[in-house]
Amino acid sequence: MRTAICAALVLLPAVAAAKPKADAGGPKAAPACGAKVLPLVVGNSWTYVSIPAPLPPSDQVKRISPTQPKQIVVTVKDVAPGKDETVVTLEEKITIDRTIDQKKPLLDEFTYTSTITCNAKKFDISPNSFFFAGEPGGVFGLEITQLDRAKGTSLQLTKGGIGDAQWREDLKMTWARKPTEGSGAKLGSGKLELERQFTPQEPETITTKQGQYRAEKLGLITTGRVILDGAAPDAKPSELPANWISQLWLARDIGLVQSLNSYAHMYQLTESTLK
Repeated sequence: MRTAICAALVLLPAVAAAKPKADAGGPKAAPACGAKVLPLVVGNSWTYVSIPAPLPPSDQVKRISPTQPKQIVVTVKDVAPGKDETVVTLEEKITIDRTIDQKKPLLDEFTYTSTITCNAKKFDISPNSFFFAGEPGGVFGLEITQLDRAKGTSLQLTKGGIGDAQWREDLKMTWARKPTEGSGAKLGSGKLELERQFTPQEPETITTKQGQYRAEKLGLITTGRVILDGAAPDAKPSELPANWISQLWLARDIGLVQSLNSYAHMYQLTESTLK
């Protein structure tokens, strides 16, 4: 969700040809909710590294772009089936290279939790997850206090894949900036609205350090706006930049193998463990 949150707030002032190294036989356990393009099984993990994007970002995007992580590791920590839905808990570890002097490497690491809630009719990915739009979440000093899924779902699955039909997901969130503990400061809050239009595209062959995959490609166009609490009655919402486009490549029985988001941040799968 950092893709949308950071942008909005700054505006305010493939069948695998090579199987995973960790399990040459491929995944054996049934994935949660039958999602073959994102097999959610306890112990499964995916490691992604940043790679150069085909084209650089525009100057407008550069001004609002967060620092790109060097590495992202997503691990399935828990799968909890319920009467009506299954809740999957993910641990996401982010590594950012802040090195200035090459003789003194400086890596900044932090970990946060995200969730996926699914059943036969929905596959809702929490906005802070890397799987939400191909950009890690965990925005410091910002808390989502309420989330309303007004329409659709994050992944509309057909026989475990993304199918051919387009779909749309609408979300409404309230947010608040968290002050430093003990400071007593009162910081801003407001609302964020997102409309996410998904379009399945022709499958592509993706070559990574781990192997070559025949991946289902998914295009995502996001529109949205942020509204400040306490703003003047005639104040207009701040819109996300135009052409806010992301692309996701998902391989059956493997998961997300490549992503390219609106910041021109591109990531590829380099290692995976699949149960």
